[in-house]
Amino acid sequence: MGTIQVTGLGKAYRQYASRWGRLAEWLLPSSRPRHQKKWILHDISFAVAPGEAVGIVGINGAGKSTMINVMSGFQRPSAGTVRYGAVTLSGLAPHLIARAGIAALGLAG
Repeated sequence: MGTIQVTGLGKAYRQYASRWGRLAEWLLPSSRPRHQKKWILHDISFAVAPGEAVGIVGINGAGKSTMINVMSGFQRPSAGTVRYGAVTLSGLAPHLIARAGIAALGLAG
């Protein structure tokens, strides 16, 4: 078992002023961007040693589930890395991350 090392983790979503902006960006990809980046997670870093228990606490909308989803591979990080021992997990498929021993169990949405 190795240490879970999260370094500079970030997740951003595209935020559009209207649904028409999203449509215009999709139909006219060479035109100017019509979105702004909304950072949900920004520069999160921590380590969890083998046998250590860690709790994630925060208000609704703080990004707790997003962080777990990024760490377990259900969402790709916009920045940063997640490592388990010597293996970089960022960008791997969820089933490969689960095979390494990290999974998001019992999360609803």
